Amino acid sequence: MRAMELQKAGFVAALALSLVALTGQRAAAKCDPTGADKADVAAARAAVDLHCNCAGVANHGKFVSCAADEASKTLTNKSCHGVVVKCAARSTCGKPGFVTCCRTKASGVTSCSTKSNSDKCTPPKGGTACVGSFPSCCDACTSSGCATSPSGAFVD
Repeated sequence: MRAMELQKAGFVAALALSLVALTGQRAAAKCDPTGADKADVAAARAAVDLHCNCAGVANHGKFVSCAADEASKTLTNKSCHGVVVKCAARSTCGKPGFVTCCRTKASGVTSCSTKSNSDKCTPPKGGTACVGSFPSCCDACTSSGCATSPSGAFVD
């Protein structure tokens, strides 16, 4: 009887340790794109820029597919895959004539979307709007409007 109790206790202890280990792995795998995984996400996005040809790709779907492939190949933390693909999906790549549009509400909240041309980038009531200098909404806007390129090289 004593041996059976020890065996049962050993099993429960092993199960508990397994759950702790799995929980720790899951917590460590969660993407932190502005913290611990910032460099990993930046490297994957740089690979997308290098290999996916934003301006010359046949269509938007092919660009997003290429970005997903590059993210899969490049990322150390695979849980950041969605962050990289989302930046590609929220871009003008493969959409000739499209622009990123940063709209800031009167309350100060800024959001980004892609528009079929710059004339469609209109301000909300009491707010402001500007056409972004970058093809992805992940880069186009700041908390108060449009981001500018460091050299001004992307501004028309």
